[in-house]
Amino acid sequence: MIRMNLRISLILILAITAFRIVMLRYDTTNLFVDEAQYWMWSQHLAFGYYSKPPMIAWIIHFFTWLGGSQEIFWVRVGSPILHMITALILIPAGTRLTGSRQVGAWSGIAYATLPGVALSSIFMSTDTVLFPFLALTLLCYSYLIERRSVCLALLMGVCIGFGTLSKYAMLYFAATAILSAIFIPKARMALRDTALAIFATIVVIAPNIWWNMANGGATLKHTSDNADWHGLNFHLDDAAAFFGSQFGVIGPVLFGAMVMVFYRLVRGKANTTEKHLFILSWPIVLVIVVQALISHAYANWAATAYAAGVILAVFYLLQAKERLLTTSLVINGITSIIFPFLAVYSHQITLPNGKPVLNRYLGRADLSWNIAAAAGRSGTATIVADNRDILADLFYTLRDEPFTIRARSNGDFPNNYYEQEFPLTSASGDEPVIFVTEENVSCHGTIVDPVANLTSATGYLAGRKIKAYVVPASCLTNRLT
Repeated sequence: MIRMNLRISLILILAITAFRIVMLRYDTTNLFVDEAQYWMWSQHLAFGYYSKPPMIAWIIHFFTWLGGSQEIFWVRVGSPILHMITALILIPAGTRLTGSRQVGAWSGIAYATLPGVALSSIFMSTDTVLFPFLALTLLCYSYLIERRSVCLALLMGVCIGFGTLSKYAMLYFAATAILSAIFIPKARMALRDTALAIFATIVVIAPNIWWNMANGGATLKHTSDNADWHGLNFHLDDAAAFFGSQFGVIGPVLFGAMVMVFYRLVRGKANTTEKHLFILSWPIVLVIVVQALISHAYANWAATAYAAGVILAVFYLLQAKERLLTTSLVINGITSIIFPFLAVYSHQITLPNGKPVLNRYLGRADLSWNIAAAAGRSGTATIVADNRDILADLFYTLRDEPFTIRARSNGDFPNNYYEQEFPLTSASGDEPVIFVTEENVSCHGTIVDPVANLTSATGYLAGRKIKAYVVPASCLTNRLT
């Protein structure tokens, strides 16, 4: 059994981070559609974007500026670094919330080796950007429930604000902090400090509120569309699948420990610390279970539960089954080693059906280069597409090429960022463009023959019948006039 302390925890966190950064240099995957979109945002800094608040674009902009390169490594390198920062902050946060240095030390390395963290350290996501602000908020909160502090209250509000600018799910923390204050007297902040934190939060997120107001509430509308609420439909299979996926997100031992605390709470056996950490974590999981019942939910949608959730699991296991913490570290540690190798050998490591495990991260750049070649042969300088995945990679992969890239739009509220910012408009007139689509294309009632068959046998769009057509732009914009 490992006797964890601060020194060992720090060494392990730094070592796993260094390993991830080195392996990232040899990563053979393409940017996923979301990553390519975030990169595109980083080239046009703003206070908001079509589907997400702006922090991830700012972070990618910083790291690509730091590296002096737009290569995939620099787009993604912030991810393992931000997870490292989160793990380091959770050490003092866990220590203060439980009064145990051993809980703090275990919480740091437990977070750093979570399967969800191991996977997201390979890629760049909004959860990754959110977590350092969430962890620092939790640390400020651990002080403020014990003593008043203007500086810490303002810092907490700034962190909540920046976390909200990373992902609106940061606001779950505010809800759980309110619930904690209602049910646990020792978890109450001073009213003055609460007011200061709220004020600082509003000041930080005000530019994003203004941006949404100026852009038809684009981000908020997209978030609402993602939730897809149409009544309580009792999708029990979706709810069960989501709940089961959480054993994979943070590991079977740690999530099992969280479930045991839930059971202890129901039985009336949970102590005050367990109750406090339960309220800071479990309500988020339960909200997403309800979301899954209503519509659907992705495995990472409850990610914000696991800053406090990891501390809760560690606290319980140190009291009940300390040896299982070592078991958890071994299981999650092996996962942390495997995932980077999956990205390095992305073409060679396959599922039983022959498809690469990371298939959805492959073939994107190849398709973009094939489209560019077709455009070059046709002598067309403008590429138009109606698929967000294709558009995202076209903008990234062909960033240094002499092409103009546009999204086909129907003139209604844009379906994606590219329709919002880069639509093909009627101003293009009869300029010849190359149109990439899965549809059959006709122009003024005449069927158009494709100039290239782009169907691929491998990669994320394998088997999809994608073709390229050269047509006048007016054929694609006639529904706009």
